[in-house]
Amino acid sequence: MQIQKKQFKDKLLDWIIFFVLGAFLINPFLGLIAIFGLIFYFFKNKNALDLQLSKYSKSINAFSNNLARIESIHNSTSVRKIFLQNNQLKTLSLEFPKKNLIFKAPQLRLEKRKRYLQVALNNTINEAIQIISQIPYSKRILIEVGTPMIKEYGIKAISEIKQMAPLGSYIVADNKCADLGSREVEMMANAGANASTCLGVAPIETIDTFIEECEKYKIDSMIDMMNVEDPLSVLKKLKKLPRVVILHRGVDESEFSKEKQIPYYQIKQIKGNYNLLVSVA
Repeated sequence: MQIQKKQFKDKLLDWIIFFVLGAFLINPFLGLIAIFGLIFYFFKNKNALDLQLSKYSKSINAFSNNLARIESIHNSTSVRKIFLQNNQLKTLSLEFPKKNLIFKAPQLRLEKRKRYLQVALNNTINEAIQIISQIPYSKRILIEVGTPMIKEYGIKAISEIKQMAPLGSYIVADNKCADLGSREVEMMANAGANASTCLGVAPIETIDTFIEECEKYKIDSMIDMMNVEDPLSVLKKLKKLPRVVILHRGVDESEFSKEKQIPYYQIKQIKGNYNLLVSVA
């Protein structure tokens, strides 16, 4: 009996679609009533909608994982292209000759009182497909398109990861802006990123411009304080505060200077003076 209930719940979205279509075939007026009833139900039970979308995304991601395996065997990028074309329906993506626009609703922003887990994708698109297929949908999981991936594939990597990830996923573009803050934010936002990063060692003018442009494009600004001795002094010089401050050691630094620790005392310093999210890695 429990198995039957589980099977019914797993196919709930399919049953709802069939019901609405059936109502329209019988009488368009009944179809409209069914749609309004559906909207009301999911408005009252938002978690139910998230669950159904999550299950749908998992099926899409499982499919992409299988394609990645096929691609690795046949050494062809055409398989991935087919997947991305089919998967465009998931994010309602429209690709134009020189610009890729991804329509998503609503704009995703981080909440200061919540905690998040960030998953970094730093290698190949194929590896990213395999990792993403194992990531469940959650508002607390952030998917990072790492600096090496952006350098290898360009901003196209952000668009592709956006399409592969579960519907509604929060995408961080770790572009590490050091100059031309306005241009870089525009590029990351148009590619589909929900957040962009800027180096804390960049000129204050660049950081100010970066934060201002992030607000303009309604994405979160993240300032990476790697190799910054006193992050608090940088924050005090800014016209506006970023959404997130990142404290972490670089990969090379972690590998060759294992005795060097993350200065956790700086978290208290920053949180004691500003109402900001602090990311630690």
